[in-house]
Amino acid sequence: MKTCCSLAALFVAGAAAQVQGIHYVSLEPPAAVTARRGSEVEVPLRFLIRGGHHINSNHPAEDYLIPTALTWTPGALTPKGVGYPKPESVKYEFSEKPLLVWSGGIVLTSKFAVAGDAPLGPGKLSGKLRYQACNDRACFPPKTLEVSVAVTVQ
Repeated sequence: MKTCCSLAALFVAGAAAQVQGIHYVSLEPPAAVTARRGSEVEVPLRFLIRGGHHINSNHPAEDYLIPTALTWTPGALTPKGVGYPKPESVKYEFSEKPLLVWSGGIVLTSKFAVAGDAPLGPGKLSGKLRYQACNDRACFPPKTLEVSVAVTVQ
């Protein structure tokens, strides 16, 4: 009897670990960026959302939903803001009113200022996409996806 229960506990723990490791959003490999000292540069990133799922917009319709946010670590380039696309308004069974979501794929465009004395040569932009994914019945705990883009300062 103990073996049965132990095996069941291991199975449940393994399944929970697999769910925690699932990402519902992936980043298409971004193009390398060339930035000139003393200028601004835009960096578009295309994120793909797993079929049958959606993510909340950056301004969700309900307070309890977690917004999607792309943030950057300051470095040779200083983040100036992120442009988000217009979300879809969709009514799901689990919500009383339509939600503002994205599905399929989205492009988020970040703007950066390049300091006049930024180090010349190759480097990288590092950031994080925090999102909450849902399907047509429920929402899942929020996830964070690491984002990296190669950049060369000239």
